[in-house]
Amino acid sequence: MYKDLNGDGKISKGASTWEDHGDLKILGDSNPHYFYGIDLTASYKGFDFRCFLQGVLKHDFWPGESSYFWGVRGGYSKWYTIGLEQHNDYFRDQPIGLEGYELPVNLDSYYPRPITSANSNGNTFGSKNQQTQSRYMQNAGYMRLKNLQLGYSLPKSVLDKVGIANCRVFVSGENLLTFTSLSSIFDPETCVGGWGGNAYPLSSTWSFGLSVTF
Repeated sequence: MYKDLNGDGKISKGASTWEDHGDLKILGDSNPHYFYGIDLTASYKGFDFRCFLQGVLKHDFWPGESSYFWGVRGGYSKWYTIGLEQHNDYFRDQPIGLEGYELPVNLDSYYPRPITSANSNGNTFGSKNQQTQSRYMQNAGYMRLKNLQLGYSLPKSVLDKVGIANCRVFVSGENLLTFTSLSSIFDPETCVGGWGGNAYPLSSTWSFGLSVTF
C-alpha cells in the first residue's frame, strides 16, 4: 500500500514535476558514497600477516525492472519470469501447488503477489506492486575482506648456507567475507552492472605461493 503523502485523498505521481510531484518523494540517489579501505599488517619472528578491508558506507540501489530480483516482473511477458528459491516467499492467501507438495499460506511475505497483466493486444504493463518505493529499496553499502594473507620467511641464518637471499612461503585469500544488508542474490560490488544487477559475482579464491630471491 502506498501512502497519501500530500493529503489530497488519492495516490498519484501528479505531473511528475518538482512543483507537482503528487505522492512522490526522494528516497536517495544511485551513487555510492564514502568509499573506504583499511589495511592492517603485522610481522613477528619471520611471520607476516596482512588483512585488507574495503567498502562503501552508503549506496542506495533500486533493482528496477529486474526479473532477477522480482521473479515475476509486472510489465514484461510471462516468459521473462525467473524462479529462484527466495522468490517462493511471495504473498498467497491459500495453499498452492500439487497435492502433497503445496506451498503453504504466506501472509507475511517479502515479495508481493506475482501479477502479470496484459491488455487486449497481449502486451504487459508495469505492476502496481513494483513501483519505485521504500519497501524494496536496497542498501548496497558493504564491507568486504578483500585480502587475507599469512606468510613465513625462512631465517637468514638458514638461507646463507644455501646461497639464498630470501625465501618466503605464503597463503592468500581474496573476497573471503562480505558484510552487507543487500539481498543475497546481488554482489554489492557488481550490482550496478549487468541487467538489473544480474552480473557475474566476484569469486572467493585461495592461493599458495613461494617467493625466492637469490
